[in-house]
Amino acid sequence: MTEEPIPPAQPVIPTPNLPQTPIPSSEGGSEPVKPPDPGLATPGEAAVKVRIIHAENSADGEPLTGSLAPFNTRILAVLIDVVVMIGLQISVSFMLPSRIAWLVGLAYLVTRDSLAFLGGQSIGKKVMKLKVVTADDKSLVNNWEPALIRNGVLAIPLFGFVELVVLLIREDKPERGRRLGDEWAKTKVITVPDPPAA
Repeated sequence: MTEEPIPPAQPVIPTPNLPQTPIPSSEGGSEPVKPPDPGLATPGEAAVKVRIIHAENSADGEPLTGSLAPFNTRILAVLIDVVVMIGLQISVSFMLPSRIAWLVGLAYLVTRDSLAFLGGQSIGKKVMKLKVVTADDKSLVNNWEPALIRNGVLAIPLFGFVELVVLLIREDKPERGRRLGDEWAKTKVITVPDPPAA
């Protein structure tokens, strides 16, 4: 008579003994509360993850995150862009008639927030870490209509001073950070968050 081999014993892993906090029920008794599933994120964690994803995908047209740009930073960005515009005009005037050079500088001023090779940031905004986005936080890369509306008004003589006064008046109001061009184009200027550290 042959004996059958005995299969090896399987290790038994005990289930963790988690305390269950009773809560009172409507009948006067108490019901145990199940511990939260460690695989699920809390609503706060989910919101943070969504915000991070949006920030990472902003270059692809996804919503951007960032606070409204401060007044002083915006003014510095505009001054840098004016210097760039004048530099373009002077450079082009050595090769082409001055009227064409003036048009080249004006073209930069009007389209600077939608130029794809600059990533939707004018040179001044890139230096100051700012960006123009739509009211629903979409990038203006190759989105020419709002860029032409918000910047085209600056080609009107002395209208830049009007916009400066509007920004100053609205500093402590709900419309803070939105000049008339932003209002008409439904855009806003935000700070660009620094990329996450590797």
